[in-house]
Amino acid sequence: MLALAASALSTAPASASPAGAATLASGAAAATPASTGVRPALPTGTLRTVTVSTTAQLKSAIGSAAPGTAILVRKGSYVGPFDILRSGTAKNPISVQPYGDGAVTLTASLAMPSCGATGPDINRTVRFRQAASYWAFQNLNISGGVYIPGAGVQHAYAWMQKSIKNNDWRTLRAVPGRGTNDAVAARSAISYVAAKAGATLKPVDGVQLIGNTITRKGVHITMSRYGVIKNNTISDIACGVGPGIWFGTYSDGWTVTGNSLARIAASTVKHYMQEGIRVDNGSNYNVIDRNRIADLPGDGRAFTTDQTASYNRFTYNTASNIAIGFNDQMAGWGNLWDHNTVTGYRSAGIAFRMMDAPLRTPSMATSTNASTVTCNTLSGTGAGLQIGAMMKSKVADNRITSTKLGPYVASYWVAQGNTFNGKAAVPTTGATAMRTGVC
Repeated sequence: MLALAASALSTAPASASPAGAATLASGAAAATPASTGVRPALPTGTLRTVTVSTTAQLKSAIGSAAPGTAILVRKGSYVGPFDILRSGTAKNPISVQPYGDGAVTLTASLAMPSCGATGPDINRTVRFRQAASYWAFQNLNISGGVYIPGAGVQHAYAWMQKSIKNNDWRTLRAVPGRGTNDAVAARSAISYVAAKAGATLKPVDGVQLIGNTITRKGVHITMSRYGVIKNNTISDIACGVGPGIWFGTYSDGWTVTGNSLARIAASTVKHYMQEGIRVDNGSNYNVIDRNRIADLPGDGRAFTTDQTASYNRFTYNTASNIAIGFNDQMAGWGNLWDHNTVTGYRSAGIAFRMMDAPLRTPSMATSTNASTVTCNTLSGTGAGLQIGAMMKSKVADNRITSTKLGPYVASYWVAQGNTFNGKAAVPTTGATAMRTGVC
């Protein structure tokens, strides 16, 4: 029992709640916007409910929650930050969601970085600590964003960056699930890196963000795995904070679907601080599906992979009014780009490692490798498809207004095992169309 007045806080077994159970990962989310405060179905595995109506009660409930607790929040505004210290379990997650009597807003008075900041702002309204796992936040307004870091992540990041700086791709690809497409082996990646880095590492697992409205700061995820980000609206993100959703440092196996992102303010540094969804630093096996990103100013890029992020799937997403729609940066191996649509791009619809354009042959350390680029529709100004360096990749049946190749791509395209429209042929530099019946 929580040490709060009974008149202000109530607890009850889950069966006392009128809401039925549903598995969050299956996509249970309110049909109405989060701002209405409609209570979604309780997660499968809920054992008890706790109802709160003040900030102090909410913080206490979060700090005392046991596996299977659903925290039901009465309508109103609650001032954090809110630190998540305890873990649920895969069978019995902990959840925070509206009671059902109106909109619920979580907010905090947060320092805001300069527009010239060069790294993610970790000072956010909801902050996971000590690798707390298996939480779900549903149908809330979160002003100030969410930060989800694994414990000891700085050691894993430093170990990885040393190899990246030295172009030591063999060391990076020796991590389980990095050199080959093997999602099962990848489950041991963090323990492998811990041994190599000589550090204690503990990932965050199983976090779910569903049906929320997130503003001011987005969602930053690092060394965290196997979660769900579904049906959220993420918009009006301040400059210098970072992308709307940012996965880094071995963040594997997330499902990111049905989200709408817009208006990530322009950074005065580089594109990576102002993107829609960014997947980098060895984050693999993520499914990025049916998301919508629009209205990114400056050099804003809707979807990006970078720094060895591999074997990710980008399917049926849309991007509009952006600089670049899809951007495969350093050493993306085995990424899938399929049935995506970009309209109104300013620089490119989809670009593959343009920084390697000066290379006379692709680099295992930096270039795109074994990507599949199929059935995408790209329209805007500039080149629809840009290829700086690519090997062992399949590009087929895309509708593109124009194509731009690096100066040496045509000379090695076939020899490096690439294909275009099902043939060992160099991509045409003019407009291309989908073959009838293929897509």
